[in-house]
Amino acid sequence: MTSTETTPRSRVPPAAMLLAGSGVAITLGVVGSVGDTPRELPVAWFSSAQSLKAWSASAILILVLAQLATALWMYGRLPGARQAPAWVAPVHRATGRVAFLLSLPVAFYCLYGFGFDTSTPRTLAHSLAGCLFYGAFTAKMIGIRSRRLPGWGIAILGGTVFTLFVVLWALSALWWFDAAGLNW
Repeated sequence: MTSTETTPRSRVPPAAMLLAGSGVAITLGVVGSVGDTPRELPVAWFSSAQSLKAWSASAILILVLAQLATALWMYGRLPGARQAPAWVAPVHRATGRVAFLLSLPVAFYCLYGFGFDTSTPRTLAHSLAGCLFYGAFTAKMIGIRSRRLPGWGIAILGGTVFTLFVVLWALSALWWFDAAGLNW
């Protein structure tokens, strides 16, 4: 594929994207609520599973912020920046892929180690935001390939994914660092 060719786009209706995203979010919520939790999980060189999750989520946050900056640049909304050079789109895609891949172990630890936790308002909000994050991410990934979704739809889905991740980070990593300090 040359740089002038584009990837094929589907004709998936927006309702199907939202249905798929809803299905993912609901499935994660159900899976997280039916398991026996908490479970002991390996933590490598970290002091606890919470510490592993907090530091991993913070690394992901840096990539998510890069996603925001490159998206704004590509859409001409980055204040003071000229038109985005050709390398910005591949950087946007690469940081998104790496962020998603790094998020999978964190999601596994959340679901398998802690479950869908409703014991406090913070943990309930975190559990809901986590499920909604992966649902919105699913809808966005399908939407990117759809001819039927207008450009502003991708921006809304991307903004939703970004916002949900920042909420997740604040309700988990920021909370953990405040409670336990910046220890490994």
